[in-house]
Amino acid sequence: MRGLTRATPVVMLAVALGGVTCAFPTDKSDKVFVTLDGPSRVVLRGQEMSVYARAWRLSGTDSQPITNVAFAFGTGSSTTATVQNDGGGYATVTGVNSGNVHITARAISFEQAPEGDLLLRVSNPLEVDSVRPSLVRFGDTITVYGVGVDSIFIAFLDNATQFDYPLPGVVPTRTRDSLGFSTATFWVTPPAHSDKLSFIGPGVFGNAPDTTKVIPLDVLEPNEAAPRTISLEAPPLIPAIPQIKFLNPALAFEPTKRDSLGVDWYRFTQTTARDLTIILSAPDVRGTFSTFLSDSLAFVPASPPNPPTYKIGPNSWTLGPGSHACKGFAFEPPELQPESTIVALRGMPAGRLHALALYTQPGRYGLAVFEGYVTSDPTVPRDAHEEDDFCDAADARGLAVTMPSSTLRDTLTIDNAHDIDWIRFRVTSLSSVTIKSASLTGATAVDSSDIDLFLLTVPGGGASSTLDSVGASTADGSSETITTLLTSGDYYLVIVDYRGAPVAYDLCISSGGCLAFPSAPARTSVRQGLAAPMLHRIRAP
Repeated sequence: MRGLTRATPVVMLAVALGGVTCAFPTDKSDKVFVTLDGPSRVVLRGQEMSVYARAWRLSGTDSQPITNVAFAFGTGSSTTATVQNDGGGYATVTGVNSGNVHITARAISFEQAPEGDLLLRVSNPLEVDSVRPSLVRFGDTITVYGVGVDSIFIAFLDNATQFDYPLPGVVPTRTRDSLGFSTATFWVTPPAHSDKLSFIGPGVFGNAPDTTKVIPLDVLEPNEAAPRTISLEAPPLIPAIPQIKFLNPALAFEPTKRDSLGVDWYRFTQTTARDLTIILSAPDVRGTFSTFLSDSLAFVPASPPNPPTYKIGPNSWTLGPGSHACKGFAFEPPELQPESTIVALRGMPAGRLHALALYTQPGRYGLAVFEGYVTSDPTVPRDAHEEDDFCDAADARGLAVTMPSSTLRDTLTIDNAHDIDWIRFRVTSLSSVTIKSASLTGATAVDSSDIDLFLLTVPGGGASSTLDSVGASTADGSSETITTLLTSGDYYLVIVDYRGAPVAYDLCISSGGCLAFPSAPARTSVRQGLAAPMLHRIRAP
């Protein structure tokens, strides 16, 4: 017997209007209606779809099928779709031209029974009906509705490529329902401008029928004079990946006035401690922005001729290339301008974490916050001293070594570009202290790392009431040595990644001298000059 395969069928019911006048073998007052089913509400041009008609008799609140009924099929427009009776209640519908069409089925033996009616859409393999919403910002999403739109390869707004939502290559959002209609959702990415969405699909290039208007600001604006608060405990954007606490790859560094410095400011909030990784990447304008983190940040309005600035708290820290304040005191070691920002933080406590992105060139950027500790190089994992990326974290870890009674020798890592390690140690009596470092790059690999050592006093730690520099080693490469005479008190050793190259390194802190480290591979590059500073917009109290 011929069958009909379908998902959730569409049933168009024609309800009986009154008593049936045709003769039934038993009861002439029974009511009759006809249903017409199809596996979809969409049939493509030039393709066929089987539909199935059935007659039913109402008996109280129940309905019973009537067998051995012959049907006559019709089409509302033969230029849109044709229909051929195949017998046994089946018919074949063939799509001719795009449009909507009614396919009907009439029970021949029951002339007064209403017809079954199935509304079908005849479509090309890819047709866009609409794009919503019609007014968007960068970082918003737009959804394309129509037939076959889930097969769109790529979409554009004024020649700007629009990314799959929520993230290309990770969890693309394309849907197709049982009726045959589909959707595709895209991030609105800069430098898009107001236009009709254009698209490329399998053998198809076309445009949406309506215009999408783009406001040239991103969804987090305004966030210069006050931060945009982002809760890290909000419902996850992608339920299947709850580790993604925030994600938007389509934000914008907007054009600045007269080539001035632009600012985007965020405040991440949480009520429980967790590992966090913050990634800010701007591949179109790499090397023209810097991102700084702090536990406390305030906006200071412009006071002509002075521009607006940002002020950290009196006991706060900052973390970022060239700006690593400690307890409100500035510490600005030289570092190359990073191409992107990846900061992994171990066990960040509840509270607020500020992020400030400073930029000089407009362009698209992406911001993501993950729960977990992410490293950019799988061969350089997190070391056992984390969290130690800022001085308060080093304080929480406690003293790494007390001299002259003991020595520290350990292996640490710069696990992400421009990672920084703070180590707090104590000197109990006047001592000559030696500090040495050496990279552990494999003998066959080119060592591109370049870490620097800085020796600072701990404010109020016995040796000084402020953050003072008492020694440094900034040679080319990662083999560094500091030897200096220290009075009693607490000190910070700060290991700074000048170049932005993850590396594992050996470290020794001793008052009795350090044994020689294995020789590092020969270097093939020399130290470059500093990138243009951006730190005048962040200052200590």
